[in-house]
Amino acid sequence: MKNLFFVFAFIISINISAQEEIENATVFVRVYDLQGKKISKGKILSISDTSIQLKGKLEPKEIYFNNISFIKTKHSVGNNLLIGAVSGASFFAILGAATADPDAWIFAYSAGEGAAAGAVIGGISGSVIGGITALFKNSKTYAINGDELKWKNFKNTMTILKH
Repeated sequence: MKNLFFVFAFIISINISAQEEIENATVFVRVYDLQGKKISKGKILSISDTSIQLKGKLEPKEIYFNNISFIKTKHSVGNNLLIGAVSGASFFAILGAATADPDAWIFAYSAGEGAAAGAVIGGISGSVIGGITALFKNSKTYAINGDELKWKNFKNTMTILKH
């Protein structure tokens, strides 16, 4: 039994050392070009002297600082609104369907009506709560404008945040 435990522990521990950890993949940024159009978004994989590499939904993307107008940290306000609306609509739709009583004396409604009303009320209240949380988001904007000095300041700031 003791040998079986050690073999099992050895097999599990092999996978632990095989995985690589990404150093700075906790800071989400949105990168805008010199015309003010968003060109990429994702978590920072690495920052070199000339470029930033982001991990997005598809594959890592490298963007050179001379193409960057500004960089914003964190997700946009619309993300807060969407997450709040979907969460609220889901919760209240389930609650409305679960509390349905078609034979009630005053408020008689079916499960479908309760789910629809709950989704509408929850979507509105959830987006309001998401809007309130957006006020306390504290995202930062770093102006680069293709300037090497501003790029180095941004790189130093992100290095400090990493540690």
